[in-house]
Amino acid sequence: MKTSIFYFSGTGNSLKIAKLLCERLKDCELIPIAKVWQEDNIASTTENVGIIFPLYFWGVPAIVFDFVNKIDLNSSNYIFAVVTSGGGRTGAALTQISKILKRKSKKLNAGFSVKMPGNYIPMYDIRSDEEQKELFKNSLDKVEKLAKNILDKKNRIKRENLVFMGIIGNRVFRDRVNNRDKNFYADEKCNSCEICEKVCPVNNIKLIDGKPQWHHKCQQCLACIHYCPQTSIQYGKKTVERKRYHHPEITFNDIQNQK
Repeated sequence: MKTSIFYFSGTGNSLKIAKLLCERLKDCELIPIAKVWQEDNIASTTENVGIIFPLYFWGVPAIVFDFVNKIDLNSSNYIFAVVTSGGGRTGAALTQISKILKRKSKKLNAGFSVKMPGNYIPMYDIRSDEEQKELFKNSLDKVEKLAKNILDKKNRIKRENLVFMGIIGNRVFRDRVNNRDKNFYADEKCNSCEICEKVCPVNNIKLIDGKPQWHHKCQQCLACIHYCPQTSIQYGKKTVERKRYHHPEITFNDIQNQK
């Protein structure tokens, strides 16, 4: 049965998992959410549909939330979601997806998590190279199990504690996320290469007088800060000394081609 996997990824974790899973599901297509989320009519015609995305503030990224609300899934009868996160948790994300689908008279049949290196350097530093390699190795094993569950059309959803608190916290995040780019800036290392502008999945960044400016459509994916080759882009003061991260097998072009 053909499967469509819709994905959103800022620094490559969710895209890597989507690629690995799609390879194992055989008759499968990958569709970037950033490419379709603003279209007037979004519909899937495949029997199986997957949604893969990172956990943002204990829930669904705003762009994914809007996409799931909009997409027509009348032709689909098996829907699954995969959440990537630094702690291997799903937070309130699967509950949020389930509620949206229920309003469409659809069901989230399966929901899983995959632990990957976290990237939110405004709050914490990046894991060591050794820790990253271990997470990548473990993620391969996890994807094999997920693929088997999906091929067998298992109904299985990972449950989390404190889901209610996650729903409230994530709602506050989504309501304010577009303006959270006020803390971004480019320091003196910026050489006007335009990579930040090109890599932003929602076209939120424009170079003005050779320097990036953010225009309050931010999703907080941090692609701009992590793919900047000069480590010029900062978010407040805390990121100045922190390492950058993107999945080593996901290139700038991979992220740029989402839109």
